[in-house]
Amino acid sequence: MSSQSANAILAKSRAMYGKSLKESDFQALLDCKSVAEIASYLKQRTGYSSVLNGLDETNIHRGQLETLLRQEIYFDLFALSRYAHEDTLAFSDFFISRMEIEQIIKCLMLMNIGKADEYVYTMPLSLDEFTDISLKALAGVRSCSDMLTALKGTWYCSVLSGLLPKDNAKADITSIEIALENKSYEKALETIDKGKHKSDRKELRDIFLSMLDIENMSRIIRLKKYYHFAPDDIMPMLIPYGRLSKKTLSEFCHAENVELVFELSKNTYIGRLMSKLNYHEHRQMTDVMIYNYCRHHLRLSPNPTVVMISYIYLREIELKNIVNLIEAARYQLPADEKRKLLIK
Repeated sequence: MSSQSANAILAKSRAMYGKSLKESDFQALLDCKSVAEIASYLKQRTGYSSVLNGLDETNIHRGQLETLLRQEIYFDLFALSRYAHEDTLAFSDFFISRMEIEQIIKCLMLMNIGKADEYVYTMPLSLDEFTDISLKALAGVRSCSDMLTALKGTWYCSVLSGLLPKDNAKADITSIEIALENKSYEKALETIDKGKHKSDRKELRDIFLSMLDIENMSRIIRLKKYYHFAPDDIMPMLIPYGRLSKKTLSEFCHAENVELVFELSKNTYIGRLMSKLNYHEHRQMTDVMIYNYCRHHLRLSPNPTVVMISYIYLREIELKNIVNLIEAARYQLPADEKRKLLIK
């Protein structure tokens, strides 16, 4: 990458992050009593105004609002991609893949409950311009065979062909999501290893594998605490990449309880990161750790691809915060309970 291109991505990413929601914005959103009030504030007072322009906030469904807000992340990603070289563009593909997987899973979940026809109301049409899958084809999916037809010619189809039931049985959403995500991670690592510069490859690989370790820790804790999975059932559900050894992960999986997982992790770099976190529920741990990790790299890394990745992850976490507040307003949670939902 030319120094001019690299500097453009570094400057653009950090400038964009400077326009993220501030503490005062979140306080104002905490004070909102309804989805309409949240939509109105975001439309009139924040950087989301461009994607919400023309929105009738008095008649908006929370799913539609989330779809519109997510478009801002798409636009930022492609704005940064204009300055990118081949390696950085490949990571744009990784983030697009994450978005595509989200849409595939959403479509399958609706199909499982007999509401596949409702997907059309929430599909992000702005993504259609940049993706290799057809969202319109997904909107027409009513069966597993329809899904394979809609994704024909993509790597998603080859992964799903061995996982989707042949009859009218419900799809195993958890197994499918993990398989799709793991393949996406594999393709991202292949991209990193093809990079031209050894130092860039090492920094990118380190940050990416660290994020996968964070995700694996979250899966172990979530599957133990909330789903009571047996140790031998947890291991196959982990991402097969990361800096933590299989032996260490196996020890975490076989720990008697979550508290022992945290105790065992103290001797690892992940445990040292976790000890500095402030969160209210175990399920927030991953996002809080990634938030801290990415803020550090956004500010200090000289690598434009690392900075771009960090920025996109931070925007996704900001969106999660907004969605959590939308749900909290919908259920009329008190302010102190709403604040506990924020990832920071």
